[in-house]
Amino acid sequence: MRRISLMIIAAALIVSPASATADPGGGRDQSLDRLVALVLERLDTGDAVAAAKWVSAARTGTEPTIDDPAREAVVYDSMATLGAGLDLPEGWVRQVFAGQIESNKVVQRGLITRWRFDPAAAPGSAPDLASVRPVIDRVNVEIVDQLAARRAELTAPDCAERLAVSVFGVFGAGNTDALHQAALVRAAAALCAPR
Repeated sequence: MRRISLMIIAAALIVSPASATADPGGGRDQSLDRLVALVLERLDTGDAVAAAKWVSAARTGTEPTIDDPAREAVVYDSMATLGAGLDLPEGWVRQVFAGQIESNKVVQRGLITRWRFDPAAAPGSAPDLASVRPVIDRVNVEIVDQLAARRAELTAPDCAERLAVSVFGVFGAGNTDALHQAALVRAAAALCAPR
């Protein structure tokens, strides 16, 4: 199901980019824009996390570790519990956050690969992850709130197409590079509720 949603979003972006940006705000459905903005905000934390992992690994002479199954399990469980309080299906909430976590890893892996090939572009100092974790935690809660608020759109048959419009709105703004765009598509594809 997620692969089909990803293909629909990608196809919508390729086939009709003009329709997504021709009338920004006017006639287009903006109902999922806030959710997509939150997904992008969460995704942007991947840069700081990658930098911290890069610098830490460089100091210890090891390879950066991207996966953190223990932390991921905490996110899945806490968001599923939060979602249950809003009558959201646990499987859907876990699917959404699997998409968010995996897309964040796409950014981290992409940046670390870039830095391996271009060490001059690599960070020399680590950002303070103590300031990043509260952002991720806040955005996670807001994403769950948006799942509840936008449940009708996210369970509708045209969910992927609606998301594609919001995602392309981000692309059209020109504030993301190809790596973050690919990760955003991956994250957005996980948002539609399974049928």
